Amino acid sequence: MRELGQLGRFHRRCYVLVAIAGFSAAIYGINYVFLAADVPYRCVMPECNGEVNTTWSQGRGSPLQRCYRRVDSPCGPPPLDFPADSEELRLCTRFEYASNESIVAEFDLACQDWKRTLVGTVHNVGMLVSVPLIGYVSDRWGRKRALVLSCTLVGAVGTLKAFSISYEMYIVIEFLETIAGASAFPAAYIITIELLGQDKRVLTTAFLGIVLVLGGLCFALLAKILRYWRTFIIVTYPPSLLFITYIYFLPESIRWLLSKGRKREALRIVTKAAETNGVTLTEELLRQLSNVDEDEKNVVHNESAQGRGVWKQVLRSPVILWRLAVCSCWWITCTFVFYGLAINSVSLAGDKYTNYMLVVSVEVVAVVTNALVLDRFGRKRTLCLAFLVCGVSLIAIAFIPKYPAWVTTALYLVGKIAITQAFNGIYMYTSELFPTHARHSLLGFCSMLGRLGSIVAPQMPLLALYVEWLPTVLFGTSALLAGALMLTTPETLHARLPDTIRDAEMLGRPLPAPSISDQHVTSRL
Repeated sequence: MRELGQLGRFHRRCYVLVAIAGFSAAIYGINYVFLAADVPYRCVMPECNGEVNTTWSQGRGSPLQRCYRRVDSPCGPPPLDFPADSEELRLCTRFEYASNESIVAEFDLACQDWKRTLVGTVHNVGMLVSVPLIGYVSDRWGRKRALVLSCTLVGAVGTLKAFSISYEMYIVIEFLETIAGASAFPAAYIITIELLGQDKRVLTTAFLGIVLVLGGLCFALLAKILRYWRTFIIVTYPPSLLFITYIYFLPESIRWLLSKGRKREALRIVTKAAETNGVTLTEELLRQLSNVDEDEKNVVHNESAQGRGVWKQVLRSPVILWRLAVCSCWWITCTFVFYGLAINSVSLAGDKYTNYMLVVSVEVVAVVTNALVLDRFGRKRTLCLAFLVCGVSLIAIAFIPKYPAWVTTALYLVGKIAITQAFNGIYMYTSELFPTHARHSLLGFCSMLGRLGSIVAPQMPLLALYVEWLPTVLFGTSALLAGALMLTTPETLHARLPDTIRDAEMLGRPLPAPSISDQHVTSRL
């Protein structure tokens, strides 16, 4: 992008459009935290005539207290030392809820915590399916189409959740919605990476991370204001249908067009961008774009069109195959820890909306830190340290006294900042490790496997009921292992984005002098 400038009017316009898509993705990405949140409930006991202790009945007591009633004293709570199969206890058959703001009350899910947490797991199973599908669309038909498809479909399908008449209907639509739109942010991120040159890549992707934080804060604020889950869906989902207009306003990735040998389309966009930015392109660059360079065309198409396909190329390259496995481990760790900490935040003492906004707000620290250090100290060193800090702080929670509580909270927030820094950096680092024609597919594959972590994360609050300290130890241990794997991959600081499998294999090794085509087409665009 050197001749077009780094942040001209053309770039800013495209970047704003992509940032809006990223903002909306934050609203839909983890809204099950509130839409499927637990609410206080108690047994309905008509014979008590209002004698039930309200402190107990509306508190978040143990399952025994909330789900069983005493035979000898139905108006009082069962003692904690009574076994659930005791003849003196009876399972409640009707429940009264303190509010109807989540699906727990709407679909009568009292004493069925597994159904409530299953929503988050199903959501992430949908992401497991969605990411490779949209990745294939992105690499086959373009970055713009992938983004428009994800953002538009999530609005269309997600709106249907507001009309669910049963738990089963809700969870099926949750799954379909996630398949339709879970890849909006990865698609936006890929466009950002390929839109700008290396000098501004860290700064602009960091700003995209801040946009994601703002979207998360907006989500929590809307949830707090609207409360009722159907109202939240009706207000927030339909506006996403407007993303269909991006077909006309958002240009295709120039780098993707070049990787497909579509130089005429690339030339048209480059020319328009130059006019918008008020710059003049050199004759040499115009000649390179106007005349298809057979050598470059052969390099790209020999890898993608010789009847082998992206995955066969990866399997034939031990370097890329190992790199893909390592990146997948990073993603599993990041999603497991990141979403696990976010989900657990609503279970902390105090207002759940405020707690969530606090945990999301500290992500800004991670984003700003990445912007300051990734280009100064490199990707590997920064991300390895982030995983280390995350692991140590979370494991420490299990070994310190609960009081004073601020110490535990501080370590929790440090862990959240560190894993956010690692997660944001992994997006960029993974993108820089793979070639252009397969970048979104391989990034999508890593993100897909990463969903294994986020599938397990919603179950951590249930695990904490049995072993309170175990979730944070699992989070911390996985972070330390991910940090160790960081030592096995090359540094990409100051490296040109690889366009071919061979380019990607040569990362971290001495490279031959670049060809004229590489200098004037790939590097400058």
